[in-house]
Amino acid sequence: MLLERIIPTTSSFYKERQAYFSFLGQKIDAQGWIQLFTIWTLTVAGIVVSMDFTDRYVYWEWDGWQIGLLKLIFVSIIFFYFLRPNQIWLVGVSRLNIKQILIHGLIAFLLLLIGYLDTSIQSKISSMNWSDVAASFAFLLYLLNIFSLLPYVLVFLSCLLVFQFTIELNESKGIWVDSQWENKFEYLSVSVILMVLAVCTGIYYKDPVISTAGAVATPFAAIALIWPSHVRHLQRARFYPLFIFAMFISVRAPWFLIPLAVLFFVLRTVNYFRYGIVHPSFGVDFLEEE
Repeated sequence: MLLERIIPTTSSFYKERQAYFSFLGQKIDAQGWIQLFTIWTLTVAGIVVSMDFTDRYVYWEWDGWQIGLLKLIFVSIIFFYFLRPNQIWLVGVSRLNIKQILIHGLIAFLLLLIGYLDTSIQSKISSMNWSDVAASFAFLLYLLNIFSLLPYVLVFLSCLLVFQFTIELNESKGIWVDSQWENKFEYLSVSVILMVLAVCTGIYYKDPVISTAGAVATPFAAIALIWPSHVRHLQRARFYPLFIFAMFISVRAPWFLIPLAVLFFVLRTVNYFRYGIVHPSFGVDFLEEE
């Protein structure tokens, strides 16, 4: 991180502002800002699936970014004022029971649906100069195409199972440690199976985003399952699949890179001044735990 070189933790500038960023970081943690990566990615995934319906070969499309940002603001408000305060969204906070996992899956589907539904779809269909019957049939197909959101729900559930293994920051050492590995085989096995099912259903629906991203993301949970238990495997399995899907989605909706980057670097800056570490990060902790 460039900021580490410009403002080292030993500098007076860093020490003078550490108290402020510690206060700010506590507020950000309490509000769950880091969860916005998942909330936003699900919403934009729905947008991309809707784009695919009208244009199978859509790529690097900037049109619709205004509506997209409005949807991100809308789901952020839902998260900050409903899901978080009422402790409905608990990803990474604690181990969830079956009922809570299903509730999170339903919320994920609703976020995808918010992204998917396009108020201008009828005008887009009308611009194709089809007959009334053909236009009505196309709109019906658009509604039925909601089922193509299924593989994205499967991916979310797959990643959610990885988050059943919570990790915590050891502030004195500046490293992350895992607090529990109970039922590792069951959770991670199902996680891998769900990701494979997502790839297969993505291929069935001819969705290049979910099928390709899912194939690339599958090994992370598999490695955490097969290799000896270590926090670095959880770090990879938690961060990289989300990053991979966000990047693949951004290939079709590049405007999404901007809010992602802003959130990413804001959190990294706050956490650097707060703990002296870079987080969120692509790096992992390789040191063996004592």
